[in-house]
Amino acid sequence: MLVLVTGGTGFVGAWSAKAAVDAGHRVRFLVRDPARLVTSAAALGLDTSDHVVGDITDAASVRRALDGCDAVIHAAAVVAVDPRRAEEMLQTNLAGAQNVLGTAVELGLDPIVYVSSIAALFQPGARLLTPDLPVCGPPDAYGRSKARVEQYARDLQADGAPIAITYPGMIVGPPAGKQFGEAAQAVEAAVHLRGLPGRGAAWTMVDVREVATAHAALLQSGSGARRFMLGGPRIPIAGIADMLATITGRRMGVYPVPDAALRLVGRLVDAIDRFVPFGTPISEAAMEYYTRMPDTDDRPSETELGVKYRDSAETLADTVAGLTEAGRL
Repeated sequence: MLVLVTGGTGFVGAWSAKAAVDAGHRVRFLVRDPARLVTSAAALGLDTSDHVVGDITDAASVRRALDGCDAVIHAAAVVAVDPRRAEEMLQTNLAGAQNVLGTAVELGLDPIVYVSSIAALFQPGARLLTPDLPVCGPPDAYGRSKARVEQYARDLQADGAPIAITYPGMIVGPPAGKQFGEAAQAVEAAVHLRGLPGRGAAWTMVDVREVATAHAALLQSGSGARRFMLGGPRIPIAGIADMLATITGRRMGVYPVPDAALRLVGRLVDAIDRFVPFGTPISEAAMEYYTRMPDTDDRPSETELGVKYRDSAETLADTVAGLTEAGRL
């Protein structure tokens, strides 16, 4: 298949493109700046010569990129914690999905793979996240944007579109060139702080290579509409601290800050960040996920897509190695 990949200059998109090529497919990239492919997909050994310059919000360039393709992996999205970018995120992510997914349906591509997030289904009271839960999402802009796109994609599925949706959790692992996932910031912060705060908190963590493997496995026509959780193991912070201590050789603690206090801190950071922006992995949404995220039902991903989760310690070690090489640790 010739597969269009959006978001190929990013972490998940680049690794998904590599998995598609490794599975025998050809890839084309839709990019705003082709130079960014050098420090992302090309750094993974991919031939990036087949690319179209454009943007997911530009319907004409999306149509040009999809012309002649058999399938698409839509991984591009604006991800931001800055509350001042909330409207940009909401508009861009929905417009991008309407252009990419909608045009792919119109042109008859099969399959159409959409990379969603467990944020679209996040429900603090749920005991287990499954792909059949209703669209929800937290009140933050990113969660709302993913929920809106999720509902749009599900409406297309209900009309018979062969859209496969994945719901990754906290995506970490080795970088794609210079590109790290947003979750790497949490690993970086934990190492610098020499530990993690909280009591019932946990990381629902998945390796980017497993996510990419799932996307490549979905590149089969005739399978219809499907949805798969890719949350990864839910690991309490004590386990994360032990792994990081072994990996870094540093003492890592668990600071017993009440989970409710962490959520309050997240709200305060959001309020301050509106006026005095500063880089931090702490936000109201991040603390909600951190302290209230339930387990995810990943069994269909393992049985139907052949996803085999590697040891989380290996994933963390590869993340730390990448951050160290990049001079962030």
